Amino acid sequence: MEKIPLTPSAQLHGHKAPVLCAKYAEESSLGSNILASGSEDQTCRLWDLRQNRVVKGIQKLEDAVSCIAFGHQFELYLSVGTKVYTYDLRNDSMIINEPIQQYEFSQDEINSIDIHPNGKYLATADDEGEIKVIDLERHKLYKKLVKKHSNISMAVRFRQKKPWEVWSGGLDCRLFQWDFSRGTPLNGYDTNASEPSSAQMFNPPFVYSIDTSFSGQWVAAGLGDCSIQILGEVGKSKKKKKQTCHARLMDGHTNLVNCLTFLPTTQQEQSSPEQLLSGSANGILARWELDEDQILTNDTLVPKTVYQLDNSMARLNWIESCGIQGDAHIIATAGVGVQSNQGILNLYSVI
Repeated sequence: MEKIPLTPSAQLHGHKAPVLCAKYAEESSLGSNILASGSEDQTCRLWDLRQNRVVKGIQKLEDAVSCIAFGHQFELYLSVGTKVYTYDLRNDSMIINEPIQQYEFSQDEINSIDIHPNGKYLATADDEGEIKVIDLERHKLYKKLVKKHSNISMAVRFRQKKPWEVWSGGLDCRLFQWDFSRGTPLNGYDTNASEPSSAQMFNPPFVYSIDTSFSGQWVAAGLGDCSIQILGEVGKSKKKKKQTCHARLMDGHTNLVNCLTFLPTTQQEQSSPEQLLSGSANGILARWELDEDQILTNDTLVPKTVYQLDNSMARLNWIESCGIQGDAHIIATAGVGVQSNQGILNLYSVI
């Protein structure tokens, strides 16, 4: 499929080392349209995307910022090394140096965090392969899930519309669906093919990223073999239990899929299936429509569109949906620039 070249609509300069993660908040205590970015330079920057300028920074961190989450009120959460720090965004200072809370429940480096849709829980995934859920109201460990990944856990996400469900994935080629109220797995999925291809021998389907759709119907996992694993609930009858269906999206990437984001619906897309944007380390973005009928009949899903980021991005680490302008999606991309170890954070308009 022909790749559509993308040129940045804006470049957000400031990070002095690779940018590892980003998180968008449509509304926050800093105002609307705020993007937070975390870097190996041991800082977090918060950007007002209405003016594309920094409005606040967080410094004096002892390690890289691996993941970011906005709380439901004034809080910002950063995973840094083995800790999660909480910051009060109402702080009047332009530069914040001290957190208001810190959580030290992990024994090894944290790779991913996520906030529950109700704002009361935070989940972590770490190098030990452990998934933990923290009670943010009581500031204590709510649950350490009883089974862990046998290798590094790279991603964790609460599922929309499923109040006690959290998903995790790791370098053991496993996806786990958890009931975190009990701390037990509901299901485990092996991303290895029954008969691995020669490509998979050199690029195993490690799970690098997870996202869940706004409706809660779909869970997507970006894999190291250049593919995406899709799991969804189908069945519309109230009398019948919904069943889980599976699909493997194979034709969008030629490099490991290390970032994913579900896209909100524009006015033109309201009657369309939910859309997923996937990104690979070599700067390819693929946009997918998750058509339930196609997945149920095992039809091969191909990307709706494939994009190529401009050559300012040497390695893509993260993509983040930053809302809608007209009929276009605004996408933030974080990674490494063409100059050695340079951090880069770009905005693109994707139609």
